[in-house]
Amino acid sequence: MTSKKIGMALIALVAVLLLAAPAMAAAYGTTITKEATVYTGESGLDISRATGGATVLGWYAAGSNPKSDAPSAVITISDLANFYVSPDVFSGKTGAWYNQSGTTIANATFYVEKPSLSVSLFDNDTLKDITNQKAITNAKVAIRVNSNLDALFDTTKRLGGGTAGIDVYVETPDGATLTGLYNGTGSVKLSPVRPDNTLYWVGTKHNAYEPVWVLDQDLYKAGTYKVYASSNVNAMKDNLGTVTGVTKSAIGTLLIDKDTVSITADKETVVRNNDFTVSVEGAPKTHYFVWISGTNSYNNETNTAPKFLPNQDSVSYLVMDNLTNTVYKGTTITVGNDVPTQPANLVQFWSVDAETGSDGKITIGLTTDGNTKDAVYTIRAQKVTGYNTLNSQLYDTVKVKVEKGSVTITASGDGSYYLGEEVTLSGTNTDTNDVYMFITGPNLPSNGGSLLAPQTAIHTVGAANNETHETVKTDDTWSYKWDTSNIPLDAGTYTIYVVSGNVDKSGLTTVKYDTVSIVIKKPFVTATTSASTVAKGDKLYIRGTAEGNPTQGVGIWVLGKNYWNGADKTNIPTSAMVTETVNDDGSFEYEMGTGITQNLAAGQYFVVVQHPMYNGVFDVDTVANSNPVEVANTVGAVTNNQFYIWGDGKLQGSDAAEALIDAINSPDIDDTYYKLTFLVEEPWIRINSIGDHYVGDQFTLTGTTNLAVGDDIIVEVTSSSFAPTQKTQSGEFSGVSSTIQVVEGTTYNEWSMDVDASTFKPDEYIVKAEAIEADATATTTFNVLKGTTPTTAPTTAPTTGPTTAPTVAPTEQPTPKPTASPGFGALIALIGLGAVAALVLRKD
Repeated sequence: MTSKKIGMALIALVAVLLLAAPAMAAAYGTTITKEATVYTGESGLDISRATGGATVLGWYAAGSNPKSDAPSAVITISDLANFYVSPDVFSGKTGAWYNQSGTTIANATFYVEKPSLSVSLFDNDTLKDITNQKAITNAKVAIRVNSNLDALFDTTKRLGGGTAGIDVYVETPDGATLTGLYNGTGSVKLSPVRPDNTLYWVGTKHNAYEPVWVLDQDLYKAGTYKVYASSNVNAMKDNLGTVTGVTKSAIGTLLIDKDTVSITADKETVVRNNDFTVSVEGAPKTHYFVWISGTNSYNNETNTAPKFLPNQDSVSYLVMDNLTNTVYKGTTITVGNDVPTQPANLVQFWSVDAETGSDGKITIGLTTDGNTKDAVYTIRAQKVTGYNTLNSQLYDTVKVKVEKGSVTITASGDGSYYLGEEVTLSGTNTDTNDVYMFITGPNLPSNGGSLLAPQTAIHTVGAANNETHETVKTDDTWSYKWDTSNIPLDAGTYTIYVVSGNVDKSGLTTVKYDTVSIVIKKPFVTATTSASTVAKGDKLYIRGTAEGNPTQGVGIWVLGKNYWNGADKTNIPTSAMVTETVNDDGSFEYEMGTGITQNLAAGQYFVVVQHPMYNGVFDVDTVANSNPVEVANTVGAVTNNQFYIWGDGKLQGSDAAEALIDAINSPDIDDTYYKLTFLVEEPWIRINSIGDHYVGDQFTLTGTTNLAVGDDIIVEVTSSSFAPTQKTQSGEFSGVSSTIQVVEGTTYNEWSMDVDASTFKPDEYIVKAEAIEADATATTTFNVLKGTTPTTAPTTAPTTGPTTAPTVAPTEQPTPKPTASPGFGALIALIGLGAVAALVLRKD
């Protein structure tokens, strides 16, 4: 060895193996030749042939080159004839060790490995690993030793022979330890085992599968057996101790059970249209026929039996060839005549071949639907012993009851609806995959009519074009939105049926069903104006309620002298009437803004609010692209109800309103209406009489107006002597101003402003009240005197109203619908008498 290598070797680990090795147990192959394999824990080895007498050995870590690099570890051996493979020295340094005594590194002297040991158990029939699993009495079992100890018994590398080997043991449920097993003809000794490969079969074949343990029920009673292997060759276990996986394998168990079969169900009772499972437990990796017994009279359309789910792991449908020849009771009774008649494709839905797993168990899924007959079913599992052969003794049965489900229905809201509303019907169905609905009530078919055509009796079989049908969701719920627009029903109480099959009322005994009662009401509309009298320039609101969910909204017709609110739209004459959207709560609001009322002439105006009713269509409407704008019946042929509402030949005010109402009252029109009136006046403000006051008085200025409630009025009180002054004059004056709002009064709307005259100078004062939005102004005067307020009240009280009374404002008065030609004629007569009344009328 070069001086460089020697120098580097001094840095490496140096260990001296003592001659005094631990005491040896049974030995085998203790004379080690060159390049043999030794195992940590072995002792009493003669390695002199392997090292060639050299006592210094080196080990090189992975990636090192023994011919050029310094060793990673170096040991000096004191006694080559009694060598101990110490785990303290060789742990983590497995692999080749080289002679370090010469100058040239040749081949490895020997290899060091850590022992590895385990056992496995196999079933003779299935060749499956059944370690820690179950085997059935009389089954055949093979034992395999899995280790890297085969080099321990390599007689070409390790000389000297011996009696030692790996010992295999079987421990009974009672704790006795067996060193031999019955293989069907005699006893097989389990020890010693000297593997010549890493996967070594215990027995005579060694390199091939061989059953050595026949689980004879007279020799081996049911229970759990423990199987393990142990190695103390060359004192390996004595030196290392009992280390699982090293000197002793992990324990492998085998549960020996009697050959039985059992079948259980996860549910005793199943509501049809749901799934359930059965579990078969028997021998591991064994085939069992499982079928629905006693169902030969059932069919595949109605009154069917539960079916096995397809495409299950280790489960396959049985074809009729198997079933018609498979005897299951040891007589001529076969599986084929115990299940329903096969369908056209010859695959049975009611019988399967199921193979258990290594644990002897398998779970099988079954399904039911709306056609599954409600009954108690017997499900049978029987062991297959050969082609078309079942073991007449190894079977078990379980009973499962399939019963009808239930159907429920509820209706949204409070159960009372206006025609035209959408009603949500919903509920559950645990019986079938579909629900069917029909309705009964006054003058409807006794066995039920369609929800969409109530006067037509529903069909009892097949897919009828007038049936109302809905598919049930996976969570057993269903929902149907019933639009009552255009449904020909009178007001009244009705019953809606939901059934699990397509039958009418006469077939309810064959299905599950439920009912819900509903009340149908006719839609209507009511309305009012925000004020019976509106001053020009004030806003006016038409507010009301339209029941029945009119999706088109309501029509708003406002008519007066030379006025129709539709003409306010920019695309006349092509536009239709004015409509207003109805909110979810049935309310609506139509605004006539200040820009509209400002330009209205003073006088009476007529309002008709039109409801489209059941069909959701305005059957009286303006004719598109007509010029002049024409109003006509849009249901069918144009009738004499037509008239012009704008342009040449148009009807004015009350005449237009009368013609519109006549058109809506036509027998072929389902629309209804509500009518009312309001007055438009020139805006005015009046100041009530004030009288004289004294300096220090506190009093209130009041007045009346036809301005709308909430309108703003500026009230100014100024001294009449207020005028431009010279620079040398004081210019002192008194007064006050404020912006106040109009409030609702008894006869007219009112306004008021408080005045504190404590800072006023004695003088004449001017009061001016002026509307901010409208064009209206009023003025008056009063005096503020010196001194104090007299203790005696004045003999004449100030006037509380204007000297000239204005025209009496109109009030709403409902008018019953006349027998013929209803309209606004009575109102016009009242106007001639100087009174204006708001008409309130709606179509019944």
